[in-house]
Amino acid sequence: MNEQAPLARIRVVELAHWVAGPAVGGVLADWGADVIKVEAGHGDAMRHLFPKPSDSKSDHSPMFSAINRGKRSVGLDLATSEGRSGLDRLLDDADVFVTNLRPGALERLQLGRTEMAARYPRLVFCSLTAYGWEGPDREAAGYDLAGFFARSGVLHQLTPPGTAPAPFSSGLGDMFTAMSAVAGILAALTERHHTGRGRFVEASLLRTGMWALAGEMSMAANGKAPKPVANRDDNTTPLFNLYRTADERWFVLVGVEADRHRPNVLAAIGRPELAHDRLFIDTRSIMNNRREFIAILDGCFALRTLARWREIFATHDVWWGPVQTPLEVGADPQAAAAGAWVQLANEAGRSVEAPIRFDGLTRSVVPDAPLVGQHTAEVLAELAARTGRAG
Repeated sequence: MNEQAPLARIRVVELAHWVAGPAVGGVLADWGADVIKVEAGHGDAMRHLFPKPSDSKSDHSPMFSAINRGKRSVGLDLATSEGRSGLDRLLDDADVFVTNLRPGALERLQLGRTEMAARYPRLVFCSLTAYGWEGPDREAAGYDLAGFFARSGVLHQLTPPGTAPAPFSSGLGDMFTAMSAVAGILAALTERHHTGRGRFVEASLLRTGMWALAGEMSMAANGKAPKPVANRDDNTTPLFNLYRTADERWFVLVGVEADRHRPNVLAAIGRPELAHDRLFIDTRSIMNNRREFIAILDGCFALRTLARWREIFATHDVWWGPVQTPLEVGADPQAAAAGAWVQLANEAGRSVEAPIRFDGLTRSVVPDAPLVGQHTAEVLAELAARTGRAG
């Protein structure tokens, strides 16, 4: 345990699988908490879902490592009295309980929010679901493609008219929901510091997706249809759009304030005279003549490579960003400088770091994810020792 980490004195019990729940415990572990991952049988199904690199020295996928590194695994069969007794002892000693089991499953295990509040009044109980604890779909399976992307409206707002929605399989919605849950846990822990009582913290894929679309949802809540997503060649804000270079690379312009950013972009493409053209003289004119303006930008950007535009944009203070592949991000010097990577112990490779840094410090080598049940004896012995001292 790193005694200098922000959550060094926090104990977490995680009864979760796949992505959203384990990602909550993963962030808490990255920030110093002692996270006990409860697993049964062959363990979390995510261990072997994604492929491993051929040279990996780990028994599980890189995705599993990213959200489970630094935890301790305890093997418990909750269908047995011995397993339930072990979980009860863990919860007696915990500050936080994280789970993404569905409400009905938790209630059948006598882990519902009412029972938990009565049995463990100091415990912060965090539940992640697809659609929440109330309503007709409380028991529906969701995953992030259904709960976060599809049902919340996010996928609709990402899909231009006339095109099919693209299936997202990266767990993006799970990660957003996990970080939202982490914020809720920290708020409840802060309150407990003053009151001595825990809270039931609830996060769902549906509500996180809706919150991500706060502008559109606010309009819809008041009976107004949000602006539909536009194809790039009919985007009403051409300076906030995607363009392609001579070497077939895409990049985004982020000149969201057209009147402010237009002169720099026009200077960069060598067409400063367009600033005085009545078709493009102000923001409204650009919007009304967007197809013509986008066509001009397309023609200019197609003349040079991405590397050359990088130099030109730096000279003219153009706001932009390259569309990079994950492999390119892996070699991006800015990502490295920002502390985006950690090295897993035992030569298990690199992993992406949690997105928050404290005091400008960058971690170097961190423990990999545990084997199934790797720490069962160790954790139970610690519990016995603490119980003995307390008695």
